[in-house]
Amino acid sequence: MLANCRVAKFQRSISVTAFQLQNLKGEALKKPMPEEEKPASPTPVGLTPSQRNLVEFVTGEILEERRVQLQLEPPYMIDEFTGHFSGSKVELIRESPDERINIFFNVSKSVPRRNDETGDLTPVRSVPKFEVLIRRNDLLLSIFCVFKPCAFDDVEPESLDQQPQENDVFEIQDLSLYNHGWNDSCFTIDASLIDDNLQTMILEMLEEKGITHEFARKLSDMATAREHALYIEFLENLSKFTVGLPQPIKQDAN
Repeated sequence: MLANCRVAKFQRSISVTAFQLQNLKGEALKKPMPEEEKPASPTPVGLTPSQRNLVEFVTGEILEERRVQLQLEPPYMIDEFTGHFSGSKVELIRESPDERINIFFNVSKSVPRRNDETGDLTPVRSVPKFEVLIRRNDLLLSIFCVFKPCAFDDVEPESLDQQPQENDVFEIQDLSLYNHGWNDSCFTIDASLIDDNLQTMILEMLEEKGITHEFARKLSDMATAREHALYIEFLENLSKFTVGLPQPIKQDAN
């Protein structure tokens, strides 16, 4: 039996019913298996029972995860920002004659723990911390941002005629301003100690530069797809690690 995949469906809303999940899995199982995904041979011999069980389980997990995988196609863009991947690290860049904006985040450990006690099946969503770095000449303004815990919960409409509203999804965590590069001597302030009006003005400044709450939702979408791709790669490498490298071919004695 195939293992339950982590990502039921990649979509803007994080809510999905168990019925929808089962339908998605049913449709996925009907799809023909690509040639490259078909096992080339039975489980390798020479493995211990626990190793065979692990390889068989991981193989099923990989196949099911691939069926619901969202492919990221280059160029990797979010609005006017160009994305660059380096393992689990992601950098978004936008340049203008006056300034350069870099956004950094890491998808490792960016998926919150799932609460299985409620019985609700929700898609996995990556919500990484991200740093907005605004450079003007040698002066840099660093703004660390975090997603709010209920960032992707829709706000219930006040009347039946209204559509569900989307929450503000991120907030500022801390700020620093420095020359050239950051080090331990650079002053950093926790955003909770900053006047609310000043925080609002900084958020408005980010919005003018295209870093809106809608932009943050798209960032989470990209992070989710990237995290899922790396998870599948991890499973593939785990299977290879368990099997081990092929034994060298013994040469016949002359």
